[in-house]
Amino acid sequence: MFISYSIANPLTRVRIPRRLPRPGGVLVRTGDYVEPTRIVAQAVEPADFRIVDVARELGVPLKKVKTYLKVKRGDTVAEGDILASRGGLGGQVCRAPIDGTIVGSGRGRLLVEAESHTLSLAALVPGSVVEVLPTEGVVIETVGAFMQMGWGNGKEAYGVLRVVVRAPHHPIRPKHIDAASQGVILVGGSRLDEETLNQAIEMQVRGIIVGAIPPSMIPQLEAVEFPVVTTEGIGTMPMSQAFFDLLRSLNGREAAVCGRVRHRWGNERPYVVVPMPAQAGQVINPNAPLTVGSRVRVLRGPYTGTSGTVVDIPRGLIQLETGARLPGVQVDFGGKESALVPLINLERLL
Repeated sequence: MFISYSIANPLTRVRIPRRLPRPGGVLVRTGDYVEPTRIVAQAVEPADFRIVDVARELGVPLKKVKTYLKVKRGDTVAEGDILASRGGLGGQVCRAPIDGTIVGSGRGRLLVEAESHTLSLAALVPGSVVEVLPTEGVVIETVGAFMQMGWGNGKEAYGVLRVVVRAPHHPIRPKHIDAASQGVILVGGSRLDEETLNQAIEMQVRGIIVGAIPPSMIPQLEAVEFPVVTTEGIGTMPMSQAFFDLLRSLNGREAAVCGRVRHRWGNERPYVVVPMPAQAGQVINPNAPLTVGSRVRVLRGPYTGTSGTVVDIPRGLIQLETGARLPGVQVDFGGKESALVPLINLERLL
């Protein structure tokens, strides 16, 4: 089971694992200093094959397929190219599903092979390589602000932060995204809608950070090329004041945004790192669970905004007044007051 909680720390040392989606080779050594764009590991993406059923798509007998083919074995095609057609202008066509080469034909079908290509993994954050993970990637240590997010769309980028709203409960709107937004990471407040997302795509932003997004937008957000991450997760919650204040204080600085949530090598958490010059600080492991003694702040519920200390971590799930059962911890708020709080309602303080 993967347990979720938020972290917001204005200045610390953090170790960021950078892993390939499949086994490959590492290009740097322990002790190397890397910039965000430095390629630290590479892997080869295997060739992709697609079978195109020409007879079925054109609605013709198998023995008639050759009559309508526009390609032959060995031809190179681009996605969308016409492979076969019948009926002249406005008639039925069969198109290539991918870029590739025609490597086979028979029984009314064509076999299209896409070329293998190399996947390159960038460092994403500036820092020192403190560990090499053979065939997987590296761990990079950097110093700066570190924020663990609630949800991400799987993309990542490095760019300049630009806060475009005045308060954490203000939604980001199309009017906030102008020509000056090109290549920057926008920080909104409560939410993101479809119209705003389309404006962001048109203006070629580099990323978006908001409080939450509606479940209905997940497919659209997973399809865009830039990272979208949320501090609170999925829903309608505004960004927590702690996150908003920290991001606002970092306005204009360069930041790394990673929206990965699942990985071949295990679970990951979306995060934002804002590198800053410093020589000291506690090392954070982004994947470390809460432990007894961890300092936390409540993000929502009866104790919203209250800080305390984890004093017990019950085994299994805790039951809420709503009847829901979730992972949680016992938090001591001082003054002989304590409560069981779901992990999703907590942010970690360091």
